[in-house]
Amino acid sequence: MEQFRNRWSQYLAAITATISLATSGSHIGWTSPSLPILKSNSSHVRITSDEASWIVSFYLLGNIPGCILAAFIVNWLGRKMSLLIAGVPLSVGFIMIIIAWNPYVLYASRLISGIGQGVVYVVCPMYIGEIADKEIRGSLGSLIKLMVTFGELYAHAVGPFVSYECLAYICLLLPLIFFLTFPWMPESPYFLLMRNRQNDAIAILKRLKRRISEDQLERDLQEIQKTVARDVRDRGHLGDLFNTPGNRRAIIISFGLQVILQCSGIAAIESYTQEILEEGDGALPAGITVILLSVFQLIAGVAAAILVDKVGRRPLLLSTTFLGGIALTIAGIFYFLKFSCEVNMTGYGWILHSSVIFYELIIALGLNPLPYMMLGELFATNIKGAAVSSTNLMSSLMAFAVSKSYQVISDYYGVYTTFFCFACSCFAGLFFIGLVVPETKGKSLLEIQEEFHCKNKKKTGRESENRERNTEQIQIKISDIRFPDYGTFDRESRSDRSSFRLRLVTSGSIIKANEQYFQQSSETA
Repeated sequence: MEQFRNRWSQYLAAITATISLATSGSHIGWTSPSLPILKSNSSHVRITSDEASWIVSFYLLGNIPGCILAAFIVNWLGRKMSLLIAGVPLSVGFIMIIIAWNPYVLYASRLISGIGQGVVYVVCPMYIGEIADKEIRGSLGSLIKLMVTFGELYAHAVGPFVSYECLAYICLLLPLIFFLTFPWMPESPYFLLMRNRQNDAIAILKRLKRRISEDQLERDLQEIQKTVARDVRDRGHLGDLFNTPGNRRAIIISFGLQVILQCSGIAAIESYTQEILEEGDGALPAGITVILLSVFQLIAGVAAAILVDKVGRRPLLLSTTFLGGIALTIAGIFYFLKFSCEVNMTGYGWILHSSVIFYELIIALGLNPLPYMMLGELFATNIKGAAVSSTNLMSSLMAFAVSKSYQVISDYYGVYTTFFCFACSCFAGLFFIGLVVPETKGKSLLEIQEEFHCKNKKKTGRESENRERNTEQIQIKISDIRFPDYGTFDRESRSDRSSFRLRLVTSGSIIKANEQYFQQSSETA
């Protein structure tokens, strides 16, 4: 409780910032109750299955220009203003859904909304990572996916009981709340120091860290200044993501986690949840099951926010990825028996419901939120915008490809094929997480960067040491050397030149001495 009293401003800023992500989540959740309505004969905009897949996919496709836009504005306008700008396309998307008269207007609305999501998925992890103390950064970072889940629940819970237009109007309330609350929140102190606004940064730190002592405030300010000074001195560009070993390691980690997440089928399964559950003959209607699933996901997201700073990132990633793969395998077996083997699965629909629900719940504890939360931790401030944008760009492309191919593969090869592929991706991801992903629990942003770059310095130091060993200086007595022109020197007749230093310039045995070459045996070396 004392911790909350001292840091309630950080919690409030993180919650209001992530309302933009709740809006994004409502766009994701909108498809589950709306697509069956749009496919029905009573729809005012009747669509085919292929058009439905494009409605799902255009939202993910819109993430791509959104990520690119975020990379340009996040360090120019700041984290706070970038989030406010992102709220505009997220609002416009629902307005266009209300007035849509053909599928192409729906395509445009989803594309525009996707641009907003692309921006908030880049900026929110940066904003939260820079305003939060290291002790609660993991918990606040978990709000990223928790609020997305809340937005999905919001749409799932309302959708089955209201009309198509009414659902869009109700979803518009979320961006309205965002625009009423977030403008009062502070800007990132890192961004303010990047703009040489030290007094503003000090004021923001005092606001974010209530009851902080002057000494602690000075230490926190110096740490941020040290980070920003280094990053401003080494101004980052896109090439630094791959040219610098520490950054290269971070981008491999972030890319790898996103590949595992997207190839596990999360985007496709969330978009088609209601249709997937309708294949089973559960006791509850699919629409009600989706609502309960969203509630459980929200609870799991809260649990993740608590566990991430207690258990750590790696244990949660490993356990949830493994269990998610098991759940997907069970769902794939159900579909295989039903459609390929033509086994009568009547009375066993609960197996499909349980496996799909368990999958979405278990990854909500780790695999789903942590790749986004860790984006705010892994990169230096000077390249964070480019890094997070690049990662989300790649993630959006993967999500688009997986979601679009889900319907195609299911139609041609059977839905069980897609689920088996999703399961294999989870199991393969275990090796990547176990071998590559580091633990960042309890470490400041500066400590994480120093660890990444320190490892590379040690590697460079070992290489230098090896080079020094290969160029070591050796003492050779002149009496032990046979020169072709002078014969052998007498061991007794020594002069000041009786011994001299030679530099071994290669690991071989050819040495240059007194402008003469001689062959030195491996024993002498």
